Amino acid sequence: MIESTLTNLVGLTKEFFAKHWNASLIGKEAPEWCEPQEIRYGNPLPNHNKQGCYAFVDGEKVVYIGVGTSRGGGRYRGHGIGKRFQAYAKYVNGVYQIVDERFKRCKAVTIGFEVEEAYLANALELFLIGHMPPNHNKNAPGS
Repeated sequence: MIESTLTNLVGLTKEFFAKHWNASLIGKEAPEWCEPQEIRYGNPLPNHNKQGCYAFVDGEKVVYIGVGTSRGGGRYRGHGIGKRFQAYAKYVNGVYQIVDERFKRCKAVTIGFEVEEAYLANALELFLIGHMPPNHNKNAPGS
């Protein structure tokens, strides 16, 4: 197994896309992970309006990898990451904050897909967890 670090997350994602993304056929380059972001009011989560994967990072260590691929509807069509993230961050006493104790000290990184390629987000999540399982992911794909 590979150590669960942000550097390895990015490297494994590039390996995944080398196997599963043909830029000339798709007509665009593969998406990339955003920089780590604090989760707080006034700091919108990157790719909140797309389907894709997200990870909680504590410094360089990746502690959880998840996927948000809800298709949504109307003006929220494809807002899978934003919808899924509502399970982790909420307003408490008027302050927007992480409510899951495991991730209180963490920042978030996301990688967003357009609706047409969003099915790959599920495969990317399984690929990443299977190669570098973070501490707080309970599922172990391929085991």
